Amino acid sequence: MTKLLNSAAIATVLFFGAQGVALAQGVNPGQPGSAAGGMQAQSTQQGQSQGQQAGSQMQAMSEQQVRTALQARGYSEIEGLERNDGTFRVSEAKRYGETVEDLRVDARTGMVRDEKRLSTDQAETMLKDRGYSDVSDVERDGDTITANAEQAGNKVKLRIDAKSGMVSRQQEG
Repeated sequence: MTKLLNSAAIATVLFFGAQGVALAQGVNPGQPGSAAGGMQAQSTQQGQSQGQQAGSQMQAMSEQQVRTALQARGYSEIEGLERNDGTFRVSEAKRYGETVEDLRVDARTGMVRDEKRLSTDQAETMLKDRGYSDVSDVERDGDTITANAEQAGNKVKLRIDAKSGMVSRQQEG
């Protein structure tokens, strides 16, 4: 079974590397009682958790890292990227084919502030970008978008979280 990562998880991996996945899940192999089990932390001043260190020492992303994070969330044709203290501003970009203007991006996380939810057209384009074909019956119900599609020759019913872009298969029946 194929597992799909949401865009935020992809951005975390791109920014922090493999260690970022563990931190994002609250797993710290050096911490006693951590979900990873693993090594016992030594009770010295060096025993401060990696998660605390990452949070306190987290620096602003570079322009290229912000571009990469935005691309992971479906943005392209990113224009007018400028840094202003703790925020990057994007004057214009496309998100899954639709033009968006005046984005504000957190300089430390790469997350778009006040990001609008996906439209049904954006969701359809996103599914096609992710390898689905014959996308049809795309409908919205609040923050959930549903669609029918085909993947590897199999017909699937999909649910898309319009806020995060996370795609999951609906249960048959």
